[in-house]
Amino acid sequence: MNATKSTALSRLTGGAVGLLAPFFVFLLLFWAVPLFKGVLLSLESDTLYGDSHFVGLQHYWELLRDSRYWRSVLNTTVYTLATVVVSIGLALLLAHGIARCYPRIQGPVSFALMIPGLCPPTVLALLFLLVFHGREGLINQWIVHPLGFDTVNWLSDPDFILSAIVIQAVWRWTGFMTFFLLCALRARPKEVLDAATMDGVNPWQRFHRITLPLIAPTLTFCIIYLVIDCFAQFAGSYVLFGGSGGANDAGLLLVTYAYQTAFVGGGFGSGAAVSLSIVPWLAGMLLLFFLAPRYVKKGALG
Repeated sequence: MNATKSTALSRLTGGAVGLLAPFFVFLLLFWAVPLFKGVLLSLESDTLYGDSHFVGLQHYWELLRDSRYWRSVLNTTVYTLATVVVSIGLALLLAHGIARCYPRIQGPVSFALMIPGLCPPTVLALLFLLVFHGREGLINQWIVHPLGFDTVNWLSDPDFILSAIVIQAVWRWTGFMTFFLLCALRARPKEVLDAATMDGVNPWQRFHRITLPLIAPTLTFCIIYLVIDCFAQFAGSYVLFGGSGGANDAGLLLVTYAYQTAFVGGGFGSGAAVSLSIVPWLAGMLLLFFLAPRYVKKGALG
């Protein structure tokens, strides 16, 4: 009997390994190997073809004195914070609104909101050229001018360039985040909500004490998704500003700066160092979003 169980267990383990093997092979080929080569490249001189020599951490030390690099870090941080806060806030409002709609229109409305996220980023960026383009841009014609304000040069005024990138990201991902949060709202136990209503809990307390903890895993997924996308965002910024950071580098992001350094300036070692330096900033941003709610809650209770 034990021998039979052992044989069955070994077969099950072998089958699991066989099913997982293709995943790990592709992970090794398309993630681990390029990452290893990128680390090596960042430790060598700025040469892609021909002879190169080992320079150690020189490229990383140079980044510490590079004002454009720190500008790209600041821009990426502001862009990420603004995109996450605005997108998640709007998604929560839209998800609650859709949940209260007539059931038969919830599906079409949810799908309509998801359409921007289904568009390739390059296509979406081309569409936003029409939205931001000078005096005739859609935002100026439909919002800015009717409100009595002067024309906003979204793609050339340093005060508004980063806002344009944030608007593009919010437009793209708010619908998707709404869909995820709507699914989380529908998964709430009805008996818990009914009990809270019978106990006289007001809407804000019901959201803060019941709904928010129940949808916390979905919120966490949405935040992680948005943060990673913001740090990897390239196509939209590239189409809007032609691979530059706009006037006064107002829209220069970390990924854009890595592209400029490597493929425009020819500094492939320096470009690899910029790309790898994104990892600690990305990890720090994720840690910030995880720890901030705990400190806010602790301060409120204290």
